[in-house]
Amino acid sequence: MHYLKGFHKELLVEDQIGQQLPLFDIMSLFIKALKDHCLKKLKLQNQGIAVDMNKTLFVVTVPAIWTDEAKKFMRDAAIEAGIGKRNVLLALEPEAAAIYCLHLPEGQRKEMNDLGMKGEKFLVADLGGGTADLSAVEVDETGCLKEICPPLGDPVGGQKINEAFLQVCHDSFEGKGWKETFSKATPVEMLKMEADFEQKKVTIGSEDESAEMIDVAIPAPVLDKLEDKSIRLKDNAYLSYQDRELMFNSRRIRDNLFKETCKVVYGTIRKVLNNTGAKGLKTVVLVGGFAESPIVIENIRQMIVNDFPETKVVIPSSPFKAVLKGAVLFGHDPLIFRSRISRETFGIETNVLFDEKVHDVSKKWKHKDTGEDWCKDIFSLHVRKGKSVILGDKQPVKIYTPVYENQTQMRFPIYTATSLNPKYTTEDGCKHIGNITVDIPDTTGGTKRKCEVSMIYGGTELSVIAKDKTTEKEFNADIQFCNM
Repeated sequence: MHYLKGFHKELLVEDQIGQQLPLFDIMSLFIKALKDHCLKKLKLQNQGIAVDMNKTLFVVTVPAIWTDEAKKFMRDAAIEAGIGKRNVLLALEPEAAAIYCLHLPEGQRKEMNDLGMKGEKFLVADLGGGTADLSAVEVDETGCLKEICPPLGDPVGGQKINEAFLQVCHDSFEGKGWKETFSKATPVEMLKMEADFEQKKVTIGSEDESAEMIDVAIPAPVLDKLEDKSIRLKDNAYLSYQDRELMFNSRRIRDNLFKETCKVVYGTIRKVLNNTGAKGLKTVVLVGGFAESPIVIENIRQMIVNDFPETKVVIPSSPFKAVLKGAVLFGHDPLIFRSRISRETFGIETNVLFDEKVHDVSKKWKHKDTGEDWCKDIFSLHVRKGKSVILGDKQPVKIYTPVYENQTQMRFPIYTATSLNPKYTTEDGCKHIGNITVDIPDTTGGTKRKCEVSMIYGGTELSVIAKDKTTEKEFNADIQFCNM
């Protein structure tokens, strides 16, 4: 669930017994379980007094590389779980970890290459189970954070090692009977095997090299077949069987399975370090569960030192808890992240009067009431790619007018573009991501009525504010994403 892209609320997920459930329902139930557990614990701590939900802020963390569509999916799931709309705050995971680093004891920050000093730039790499999620920031003169490069990431993390290990397990057997044997193992047994490896893989590469062979829990059907020799391991397998235990060679796991994953993670880090905005960045902070692995730390540190000798790799004392603790701190001070860089160009598709000197003739259409020639598919730019948007600053306001006199609604299609100055929404790199709709019931002004629209990008989520100038009614417009 770490990497959501191109999904929708009705996406079905199959459970252990083959039943298909909507992903949105699963995520809502998951958040509800966490919320209920939290409230129960707080009630016990408060001697039976329930927490006031209206005065409680719930911070939900998401990867920085998620799209605005994915973020809205998570927000909607939290609301469905019983959390009020105004009581949900989304925090980007590497940004939360960066905030955590700012609040470390001064002595620890000193040891971590003077981390968090005013004017210092550093990169946080959140290495989780499913993603490597990066955020490069600078500490400004007020002690707040500003983004210096667009967030980057890849769908790669500790889970890739787990998947490779399970594949190695399969590849270590010879003959045909082992496939049938593994198929008889229950999902719970397979999950237990993976969880056992998950715990032990972070110890691989530690100072204690004596434990080169490490045991791992295996499903009962496999154990039985190994015992009666119905199935057997290949001679040169990563695994060995002895005394009713399946052992894996930690040195071979270290030298092979981890290597490729670390290369992909470093490739993403290198892209950020090569970015012009990262000039002067001298510290890379590794956080997340995958950053607890000595092999990961050793590999990535060596790769960075080889290419960027002046850059130091540091790890906080609790890398696994960095995002969690940082999210709580973010909830107390959501304005600590002062600015972000737009990863794409954002705009609205509109129509304008046709000008043969400016517009493509293929875009021309004739107004059925006035007979005038209009131009369609115009990309009305609101936020340019690469622009640093400061949270709270007034964004440019654009004015739109209805095309028809009797219009009672205005629909604004929202587009993104990979280029800096798109002219039409049909150009390569342009994508229709969603729509907002504004009611304009008073038709007295005809086509002279005005609607002001402003996009707010500086926060965690994209938002749009629209105002009907006839009634002065302002809408904090809810974006209806195309795949939602």
